[in-house]
Amino acid sequence: MEKKKKSIISASLTVETSLVLPVFLIFFAVFLYFIQIFILQEKLQQVITDVGLSYAKTAYFYSDFLNIDEAKNFDESFLDEELREELRIFLDAAGYAGMIKYAVKSRLNEISFNSSCIAGGLEGINFDCSKVMQGSDDIDIVASYKVRIPIRFFGLPEIDMIQRVRLRAWSGLKLPPLYSVVEDDDKSKDKTVYVTESGSVYHLDINCSHIKLSVKAINQIPTWQRNNNGGKYYPCESCIKGEHPETGIYFITAYGDRYHIKEDCSRIKRTIRQVSLSEVEHLPPCKRCKGG
Repeated sequence: MEKKKKSIISASLTVETSLVLPVFLIFFAVFLYFIQIFILQEKLQQVITDVGLSYAKTAYFYSDFLNIDEAKNFDESFLDEELREELRIFLDAAGYAGMIKYAVKSRLNEISFNSSCIAGGLEGINFDCSKVMQGSDDIDIVASYKVRIPIRFFGLPEIDMIQRVRLRAWSGLKLPPLYSVVEDDDKSKDKTVYVTESGSVYHLDINCSHIKLSVKAINQIPTWQRNNNGGKYYPCESCIKGEHPETGIYFITAYGDRYHIKEDCSRIKRTIRQVSLSEVEHLPPCKRCKGG
């Protein structure tokens, strides 16, 4: 009787072990999988931050140019090799978001990421929503990707992940001088300049692209088009409210990043006034046309 009792106890322990052990192993494997995800996220975040800081540093030099084309045609011979290379990489990123992906990939271990839980490996990381100084001094690097689930429970899809770093370009702050030289000749003060109703700068050239916008009409939402800086177009917050049709007449500008449903939208309409420089001495000159 005692022998029979011992064998029953032993059998019950075996059954319990066979039920509990697989559950424990599954939870342990899931725990290790999430640890791997956290490690990859930490590596990726560190790299996109390094890339953003590199762009922010180079932006100080780029801020002296009017546009990307002028910077690309600049004589780089007097720059040292490191700064020359950083400027080239920055200009490529400002004109095309795909170059941001290239800069990030060059800093990561391709083998470890391609064999990781990220769907598609390094190629599965998308940077299309990134912007480098497009309409502002912001450097916004956005990395989006999907994480594979090792065991599909109840048809769960891949997990969407987004990592982001947003920095301000180190373009410097130009303070107004504490004193000014007074000249006997007042001709400079009588110089004609141009301002807009809500402008915060004055312009020396009436054809400056900041005030003379090139408005173009298109017959559908510009999902595939890019502006001259390589950026996407988004709906204007001023003239487009809520849902709007895919096709129809919309208006875009060469350097803007919004599309408009009204040609006279306040965001693209400029009322230009011609004034003397002495009237707007308190305003700084436009960086784009200050060279005349």
